[in-house]
Amino acid sequence: MGIAGWLAWGSAWAGDWAAIPRHPVRGGEAGGFAIGRCEVAVADFVDYLNAAGAADFPETAQIARRSGGGYAVKAGTRAQAMAEVTAAEAEAYCRWLSRETGDVVRLPTEAEWEAAARGGVDGAPYPWGWGGQPRERAQFDAEGPAARGGRFAANGFGLYDVAGNLYEWCAAAPDAPPGQRLARGGSWAERDPDRLKVDFRQPFPADYRGRDVGFRALREAKESEP
Repeated sequence: MGIAGWLAWGSAWAGDWAAIPRHPVRGGEAGGFAIGRCEVAVADFVDYLNAAGAADFPETAQIARRSGGGYAVKAGTRAQAMAEVTAAEAEAYCRWLSRETGDVVRLPTEAEWEAAARGGVDGAPYPWGWGGQPRERAQFDAEGPAARGGRFAANGFGLYDVAGNLYEWCAAAPDAPPGQRLARGGSWAERDPDRLKVDFRQPFPADYRGRDVGFRALREAKESEP
């Protein structure tokens, strides 16, 4: 599916990954994987819940539980980034997608997330580089999440909403405080633009489920890929 159709329908992974090439960074070299151009959308997460036969996901502002079993997207949220999801539930989605596609899909490490978010401009504080008004470049200091992904300009690697909209869960980090998980990117609810910086680390309780946190899936490169 092309990018225009993908954004219109809100699919977060349907063949539309951004390749993050290997490139030099201050710590050495980064890249060599693909990552979703947008945060995983509500419609895709509901597809997963129903296909996997999940029975214990709670009703949220975006997802309804059907009386006969299964889940449905609530009106107006289909193309929104999926929120109110714990890190463990995000990882379960990635494992399911791995089985469905035959690829290795997982949450990015913090280093991978940051390399992708920088868009190839090492040293810049924001995904768009330097300066500018965050409210004009990200869903930030807002009343809620964006109605759909891709509302603002992409970074240099073609990623949308790596600043603002939702914090994004990262893979478990060995230096995370006990009982906590780290997320990156800032969210719609923040008022401090420093929280949108690509190197800002936000700890949350490991089981946190809030409207300000979602996730973006990473696909590992296959052996045949450069």
